[in-house]
Amino acid sequence: MAVTELTTREVPEPRLAEALKSPVYIGRVAVVAAIYVVAALAGLRLDAVSGFASLVWAPTGIGLAAVLLGGRRLWPGIFIGALVANSVTGAPPLAALGIALGNTLEAVIGAYALRRAGFQLALDQLRDVLALILYGAALATMISATVGVATLYFNGMVGPQGVVETWRTWWVGDAIGALLVAPLILVWATSPRLSVPARRIAEAALLMLGLVVATLLVYIVPIARTGGPLDHVYVFFPLLMWAAIRFGQRGAVTATVFVSVLAIAGTVLGQGPFVEATRHESLFALQTFIGITGATFLVLGASISERERSREELRAARDTARAANRAKADFLAVMSHELRTPLNAISGYAQLLELGVSGPLTEKQTDAVARIRSNQQHLLTLIDDVLSFARIEAGSLPLKPQLVPICDAIDSLDVVLRPDLVRQEVTMTWPGCDRTLAVNADPVKLRQVLLNVIGNAIKFTPPRGRVELSTLQSGDRVLIRIEDTGIGIPADLVGRVFEPFFQVQTGTTRQYPGVGLGLAIARDFARAMGGDITMKSALGKGCAVTIELPVAE
Repeated sequence: MAVTELTTREVPEPRLAEALKSPVYIGRVAVVAAIYVVAALAGLRLDAVSGFASLVWAPTGIGLAAVLLGGRRLWPGIFIGALVANSVTGAPPLAALGIALGNTLEAVIGAYALRRAGFQLALDQLRDVLALILYGAALATMISATVGVATLYFNGMVGPQGVVETWRTWWVGDAIGALLVAPLILVWATSPRLSVPARRIAEAALLMLGLVVATLLVYIVPIARTGGPLDHVYVFFPLLMWAAIRFGQRGAVTATVFVSVLAIAGTVLGQGPFVEATRHESLFALQTFIGITGATFLVLGASISERERSREELRAARDTARAANRAKADFLAVMSHELRTPLNAISGYAQLLELGVSGPLTEKQTDAVARIRSNQQHLLTLIDDVLSFARIEAGSLPLKPQLVPICDAIDSLDVVLRPDLVRQEVTMTWPGCDRTLAVNADPVKLRQVLLNVIGNAIKFTPPRGRVELSTLQSGDRVLIRIEDTGIGIPADLVGRVFEPFFQVQTGTTRQYPGVGLGLAIARDFARAMGGDITMKSALGKGCAVTIELPVAE
């Protein structure tokens, strides 16, 4: 799920005196102040402690979001809004000024702390949510609570016995505003445009319907409660988890605010599990639920968003890798063609020399031409191996499976393997097999598998050694076994021989040539045809390789 990443790093802002000359700036300040006043008056109506400490203080979230989105120069809007709201409520001028100052410092310092932490507005990372909980909800709100309660105390509006309760209510109410309202504004402001498929709209509508039904059950329909005041309110949690998992942080925040508003409305109307003897006690019980719910689903929403972003990054990386592999395969195919052309020319001219077209050759010249042809064939084999491996990696391995008689496939190898057997002075034995035995395989790929495995056995078998072939049917599989009396492989390295480019001997002075792709290609081909290749070996005791392929039906 792609989310626009917006950080709180600000560009240099104009001085306040210069900004005051801008009608746009004045309009923004006025809008912030107006919204702040409306939200503040609504919050103060919820049975405020000492007349000014609201149990749910939405303006904290509005002020924090305004400074994060618009910059600290919007602080006059917060100050004016708080001043007007508290004055209308009946606070003396000095008290209203002190409370407004605390509310303004709360937003400005909270936003500053979040900027310093590298906060991102989308809240789609766990570290950003934790920063909001710590700096925005827990610490910055202490400033407003402390300044506000001190102002009330020194103005004689709260006595010593009411300081602790007023401070706690003020702080928790502000914290809830920061946890609910600020995230709601931020996640919708970072990416306001939506492109939602019709099925997701239907799912969102179904989710909202579920929330409404749950609200009716919890706050309207009387249900016998036997397990405490929070007995039935957690029916909302599966729905909130649904919102977070399916709609990310935006869904989690929106659903949490929706549930919180319904909970507040129901409790104010005297319905639901939070109802106590007084409205104040009811709303205080509600605070715990809203605070825990807000923090929990902010964290869950961020975790879901991080997972989705990681999935998108992995998908993009996979697509990039596939494109790179395809480009590599195309490049190697072109290079293979370009290299084959001169190699075939070398082979052709060498053959003409051997035939004496340009005159008879001496014994040394004949030997030299034979060496040219041998090295040309070796280089051509290396090119074919590299090209085959590139095609496998790129996922462009065309297969044309058909019925292939095993005996015919092995018999056809003799003309290719005979020169290597003579040169290495190695004896190869094969007692033959049932002529009706056949496998379901691509004949070209099967031939390369057999050549790679048997050729590998011949290469690593010393003079006067043996290579033995055998075939048998085991259930619905055909097993082709190649055993040699070669140098073998250390037991701890047997598992690595099928890795691309792996060789037991390393360095430029290796006794046995090659690039280490033969067995890797052979196993990939075998697996692509529905089979496999396994090996058993010990150092100095030769190797036993088994090629397994499906029987032709």
